[in-house]
Amino acid sequence: MRNNLLLLQKTNKQVESIQSRLATGNKVNSALDGPNSFFAAKGLNTRAGDLSSLKEAMGQAISTIQAGDKGITAIEDLVAQARGLTTTAYSNLGNDASSIAARKSLAEQFNRLKDQIDKIAGDSGYQGKNLLKGNGLTLDSTADSRKGVNSISGLSNSRVTNVVSADTYSVKVSGTGAISADLEDIAKAEDSRGLASLKVAGTISATSGNFSDISVEIRGNSGRERTAIVTENGESRTFKFFDNTQSAVASTTTAGASGTPQTSRVTISGSIEEGDTFTATVNGQSFSYTVEAGDLENAGVARTPDELREQIASKLADAVAAGSDFSAVGTSATADGTGERFNVVYNAGNDYFEVSSDLTTGTGTSFTIGATSSNASTKAISLTFSSGTTVSFTVDRTLLEAKGTAANGVSTIEKNVDITLSATNLNGVTVERSGLNARGNSKLSEGENSLTFDSGTVRVTVDASTVKAAASAAKSANLTTVQRTDANTENDLAVQFNADNTSNIQVVSRNVTSDGQGLRIDYAQNNFLDRADIDKAVASLDFATSTLRSASQALSTNLNVIQTRESFTNEFSNVLVEGANKLVQADQNEEGANLLLLQTRQQLGTISLSLANQAQQSILRLF
Repeated sequence: MRNNLLLLQKTNKQVESIQSRLATGNKVNSALDGPNSFFAAKGLNTRAGDLSSLKEAMGQAISTIQAGDKGITAIEDLVAQARGLTTTAYSNLGNDASSIAARKSLAEQFNRLKDQIDKIAGDSGYQGKNLLKGNGLTLDSTADSRKGVNSISGLSNSRVTNVVSADTYSVKVSGTGAISADLEDIAKAEDSRGLASLKVAGTISATSGNFSDISVEIRGNSGRERTAIVTENGESRTFKFFDNTQSAVASTTTAGASGTPQTSRVTISGSIEEGDTFTATVNGQSFSYTVEAGDLENAGVARTPDELREQIASKLADAVAAGSDFSAVGTSATADGTGERFNVVYNAGNDYFEVSSDLTTGTGTSFTIGATSSNASTKAISLTFSSGTTVSFTVDRTLLEAKGTAANGVSTIEKNVDITLSATNLNGVTVERSGLNARGNSKLSEGENSLTFDSGTVRVTVDASTVKAAASAAKSANLTTVQRTDANTENDLAVQFNADNTSNIQVVSRNVTSDGQGLRIDYAQNNFLDRADIDKAVASLDFATSTLRSASQALSTNLNVIQTRESFTNEFSNVLVEGANKLVQADQNEEGANLLLLQTRQQLGTISLSLANQAQQSILRLF
């Protein structure tokens, strides 16, 4: 019985051990179960765990790179859109107002795309790392130097954009302020509008100057009143001429008869302007007077229409009185040219004068009289605008009558001003914009003007109304750029491949923002006024495209390396875990078979112990 009991107890222990193996899946659950296998497996599992942590870090690194790659793809799309804008700008290179406005609108759209590039680059970070923000190195102009340039009369908002390297620029304003006009525009205006001797001159005002173009408009029709409208920067002057309303009319107030001399009157009426001619004819002899500029005013004050008619009546009376058959005496005259005698009388305050016969008998009491008027054959116009611009031209009636309504319309004349904005860098390179240049060829304009260097773009806002003083004094000041922040590696991504970090990779961040340290995409210069401004934008987009492709290729290479290492790490970790399991895991099939065998032994042992116990009880029953 004792042997049977011991065997049964041993079997029970073996069953418990196998049941534990089946429950845990391991044949070695502690160092007591097998120290060599236990510690070897623990080492393998620890190494596998370390690799799993590294694999997770690799996965986050992959996400960081993918975020940067998505940002680059979006930026490439914006660069393509910006290139399309420059293509459209090239197709609108005319100097007419609509083309200039179209290019300005395209420049504004270009600037908005540039700002979006920076925003996308800034939004492409992942868990504190942004592979598109670069090394953090920045350069900018100093506040003191900007203040110095802004202190120059007519200059403001000075700055340097797209700074590639530190530099110093001497910004200067020079010139006399003399005003002229594009000769080709002058010739076109004269030919189209029927004008002659068109001139644009003057000196730009020191307080209200501008660089605006001049427009000359003609309205009207043949044989009718014409109108000229000259405009500069919203300031207009209107002149009317050839109105055909002026007239001189002869009438007889007293008929000549025996004992009664004839008295006739010449009356001036209508609207009178310089150059109009009035004629009176007495007995076939004509006397004329042409209106002069001095007739239009009295002591510097413009005459009213009534006063002007009175003035012309007086002047024509003097012309008649001073004729070859008349000798003037005060406001009346007598003459004896062909045996006839006449009196010419003008009374102040009237728009007429009278002619009467000095004879009272015979045919001399009567005479013939007539009066006519005609428009000026030419009209000289000269006017000065508040900007200091003087525009003068002559309207030729013959030319206008020949052109008819074809003379109607507007001619635009490009104004040139002798003022130059220039900048010279430390290498002695000078870039300038001049008001004397033709539009489309670095012409100085109101508002922001850009001067481009290899080291950056100098931008200065010009106020035409006050820049004259600075130009006359040739004022200058230095604009200096310096490094503002140091380079750093805070956006670089370090990826560890093994536990002791002897295998790793450094993903260097790239600056794909639009500034001079990155893509070098500057704001549109001078509103795309010149072809050269568009050329510079295209060149910057070419550089940006090359930089983006390089950055994308670098990220792609690093991504492939990390993905390969991640896959290797995952598979190698599985190998380690599998090896550890081989050391400690139990064979479920084998352990199940052993359990079934031991359970059979348990039953047999229990039966054997029961039989032995029954035999002893039988012996006891003998007593």
